[in-house]
Amino acid sequence: MPSRADGRRGGARLALERAGHVLAMAILVWLLIQSLRRHPSAAETTDVRGLGASLVSWSTSRAPARVHVRIDTALSPVQRDWLAALAAAGTRATWEGKGVLPLASVAEPIADPTGGTGIRVAAPAGATVMLADRFGVLDSVRAGPAGARFLARSAPTAVRVRAGTLVSRALVRDSLTLPRLLVLGQVGWESKFVTAALEEQGWAVDARLALSPKGDVRQGRIARIDTARYAAVIALDTTALGYAAQIVAYVRSGGGLVTTTAALAAPALAALRVGTTGAELPEGASFDSVPLSPRRALALVPISLRDDAIPVEHRDSLVAVAARRVERGRVAAIGYADTWRWRLGGGDDAVERHRAWWADLVASVAHVGRIRRASTEPVDEAPMAHLVERLGAPAPPPAGIDPRHGIPRSWQFGLFAAALLLEWASRRLRGAA
Repeated sequence: MPSRADGRRGGARLALERAGHVLAMAILVWLLIQSLRRHPSAAETTDVRGLGASLVSWSTSRAPARVHVRIDTALSPVQRDWLAALAAAGTRATWEGKGVLPLASVAEPIADPTGGTGIRVAAPAGATVMLADRFGVLDSVRAGPAGARFLARSAPTAVRVRAGTLVSRALVRDSLTLPRLLVLGQVGWESKFVTAALEEQGWAVDARLALSPKGDVRQGRIARIDTARYAAVIALDTTALGYAAQIVAYVRSGGGLVTTTAALAAPALAALRVGTTGAELPEGASFDSVPLSPRRALALVPISLRDDAIPVEHRDSLVAVAARRVERGRVAAIGYADTWRWRLGGGDDAVERHRAWWADLVASVAHVGRIRRASTEPVDEAPMAHLVERLGAPAPPPAGIDPRHGIPRSWQFGLFAAALLLEWASRRLRGAA
């Protein structure tokens, strides 16, 4: 016959069993209610790979008090704007990423008959910058103190530039119409081969080349020098001074001028000077001894820059080519003398390299017509700047669960499992007794 002590122990077990049962049912009902309600949850963290599914969830089934994104790969403009929309709706959105670098890019068509797209990139010095179009990777370089530059001869209309984890998307917004060029100089090797190089590049060239006091050689119809007809004027020597007044007015109204230091030193063109010139340094090494830097074999008049001029090319510490903006136009001044020597004696690829060098100089100053191009391509030229603008500066991840949102779900499940285990153990022990 059971004793009174056994009855007390049985009653305690029964009470414990009922308490576990009630607790389990209470937690189950609570979890059910919580699953049916849309309420703020604790802070949540994800990386970019999981961000797509998380954005859908945060916008439909739950609204976290704070979301934090680890940017470990490229973040699309749509994802960034979606996070900004969540922030505007009351969910604090923060981000971090060790590989997120300041990055910006711009793409423009090259003023060159052969076409091409020039891409300029702002990125930290030493960063690896990779260029791609919709077909794949085009090139990669390591950024210098002034960023990086690319020339894509395939003329893509949209490019992607990656540095670190972010991707800058730049769009070529214009197509170009190219006027003619005007070459002014004396009849000689320099005028002959400069004109030939530019025509080989595809430019239509007018030329006035002085032959003698009684006459000159003309190519094309030498019209008044203005931006309606000419993309750039190439002044090879002082014979261009007969057009000095027109050239000054032309540059000020937006035209481009490529000139030797001899022409630019004349008082009539003083308004266009990029600086002062020093004594001419005679021809140096032979072309065979400097195959990778053939212009080192040319005579050079070094340029001392004005405050508003910039160096374009150096020879050691000397400025060999410089440029300056003059009102709406641009001027490039060349310190090298007799570049035709390079074309004739610079090796197997000298013709091509001489032509490309002159074409690049002309493209850097040319005045061209622009036609706006319609496009639906996405544009995100400065991704980090836009990220900071929309979501703020980078921030550390959440320290833990926000206590305002109660017991974490994992703890709730643990209590539910413990209550069921308690009820089960109580039944077993009661049965064993």
